[in-house]
Formats: sequence, structure tokens, C-alpha cells
Amino acid sequence: MEHTPPIPQGHDARLVVAIILVTMAMGMLDAISLLHLQMFAGYMTASVILIAVNIATSQAIVLSGLEAIGCFYIGAVLGGRLVRRRRHKRLIIGDMLLGVASLIALAAWIWSASPPGASYITLGLLAFAMGVQTSATRHASLPDMTLPAATIVLHGIAHNSSVAGGDNRGSWRRAAAIGALFSGAVMGTLISAHSVAQGIALTAFIIMMAGAVLLVGRLPLVVRLDRISIP
Repeated sequence: MEHTPPIPQGHDARLVVAIILVTMAMGMLDAISLLHLQMFAGYMTASVILIAVNIATSQAIVLSGLEAIGCFYIGAVLGGRLVRRRRHKRLIIGDMLLGVASLIALAAWIWSASPPGASYITLGLLAFAMGVQTSATRHASLPDMTLPAATIVLHGIAHNSSVAGGDNRGSWRRAAAIGALFSGAVMGTLISAHSVAQGIALTAFIIMMAGAVLLVGRLPLVVRLDRISIP
């Protein structure tokens, strides 16, 4: 009988590392956008809640929320088209992340230049970029990591734990995502207290590194990742 090689168990280590980096960057970006733009650029659930609260309390920042949701939607439409290209998954996600990093870097420059309406332009660019990025992370098809939402990741840790009768599969990956989201939010808060533009620019750099992890060829670290399967 013909021998069938075993099917590798676990997930592509490059994708896991890239999505954890993206999660850290999104924690940074949402902390910065909430503190300095009064709206989330990437976490649309919270943006919808903020709009509702602002309407109920007669506050005047509803327009920012509608802009964020609209630009995120347009970015997601573009992202949906990009992920349907006939290319290897790593290449699709990698070049999308590099594009997202470029948009965020542009947003950092606009904030630094302070043209009229800089806050609205910055928020729109960031939300659009996050729409594209979320399409990329969904295309990675990593359970509980389609977007950096702590609720579903924390639920995955508990639901699959040995206490709940599970096998703890994926707990390391999920815990790393929560840690990355938390540390990113702390970094974004502290850095933007000194310079919002620098905080946004650092976010762009981290996402660029995530894209590079997927696109580079024979660097020793990347070769080592290719030999690992992450549960």
C-alpha cells in the first residue's frame, strides 16, 4: 500500500506570529484613537456602543463614529477582494499587511503635519486600514484570532481548558494574543502621551514586521518558524 504522509497538526507558525504582532499593533492603535480621536479605529463593536452612548447623552462626536464605521466598511470591501486573489495565503496576507502599514504611516505623517481636519483624515485612514487588516487576519483562518477581540479569545481559553473538559489546545496561542493586545494598549497609551504621531508610526512599523514575517525568504528565524507547528 502507498504510504500517506501524516497530516501536520497545528497552525502555520509564521501566520501565528504575524497575527500576534498585528494584535499588539491593533491594541496600540485603538488605545491611541480612543484617547486622542475619541473613537475606536479598529474595534467596531465598541465604536457602535460609543455612538449609542453619545446619542443618548447628547454628545457631539457621533460624526466621528459614523466616519470610522463607514471607512472600516470600505476597507473591508477592498480587503475582501484582495484575499480572493489566486496566490499563496502567506503572500496574500503579507502584502496586505505591508499596504496597511503604509496607510498607517501616512496617517502618522498627516497627524504630524496637522492640516485642517487632521483628526478626521487620520481617523478615516486608520479605520480604512483596519478594515483591510481585519480581512487579512480573517483569511489567516486561525481559530479565535480572526480579529483581536479579547472576549472570544478569553472564552476560547476557558471553553477548551481541562477544567471545562477540554484538552487546552490553543491555550498558548490565545494567551499570547491577549498579552499582545494588553501590552499594545499600554504601549500606545504611554507613547501617545508624548507623541501621537510616533505612536501611530510605531504601530505601522509593527504591522510592517508582521508582513515581513510572511514574505521574507531564508532568514534563520523564519526558517526556524517554518519547522514549527503551533497548536
